[in-house]
Amino acid sequence: MQDIDRILEELGIPWEKTKDIPFCAVFPFIGFSWDLECSTVSIPQVKKEKYLLAIAQWEARHVHTLPKVQQLYGKLLHSCLVVPSGRAYLTTLERFMDNFHNSPFMPRTPPQGTPSDLLWWKNTLSQPTVEQPILGPTPIDDQTAYSGASSEISIGVTIGNRWRAWRLLPGWKKDGRDIGWAEAVGMLFLATLLTTNCKPTTHQKVFGNNRGVVKGWWNSWSRSIPTNDIFKLLHTLSEETQVIFHA
Repeated sequence: MQDIDRILEELGIPWEKTKDIPFCAVFPFIGFSWDLECSTVSIPQVKKEKYLLAIAQWEARHVHTLPKVQQLYGKLLHSCLVVPSGRAYLTTLERFMDNFHNSPFMPRTPPQGTPSDLLWWKNTLSQPTVEQPILGPTPIDDQTAYSGASSEISIGVTIGNRWRAWRLLPGWKKDGRDIGWAEAVGMLFLATLLTTNCKPTTHQKVFGNNRGVVKGWWNSWSRSIPTNDIFKLLHTLSEETQVIFHA
């Protein structure tokens, strides 16, 4: 470290030496703790406590201004770098920010669903360890698993030479549910069937024929509330079975 400090001084580059971190296998960077020996990145305890306090302060008030929403959203969004599934639990705050228009300092009531999303965050940040593996080259198992849906007929999936289908009941297309929701349900059914025939910690490839759903899963969330609710179930399935799904 002294060699680096000396070179920086010769080059005339300002450097805050109090923030120097000795070379080691476990170190802090961009607010997270990186463990090179275990190949994991985690949210430090002090940061978890800081974010839990921010949620508690939020819940102490019934109305909020746009800056307050942005502050909490920014903290939780940063955590999504370690907890990717958390993106599905930020959509209510995102909708809330859209409601302020030209009155950012007019206190408003959060949309329905915000308390349940923040409860998920509290439960997640209260865990003893919140970490994510640092993945290197990883094999992805392709069992030729496909899902699709027709708004007029049903939801169907195929895995190899096996197939299964479910009929959509009359009146299903309401409360925001559309073909994207049905396609997401198909992906959830397909993933559920795959977990019965694969080992934990494996990575499984799933194919869907709806671009919005496939790209939504790449980002771990969807703008559609009903579809995002299905993604939450898919995240839970992945966490409980320790199987990672690649759409």
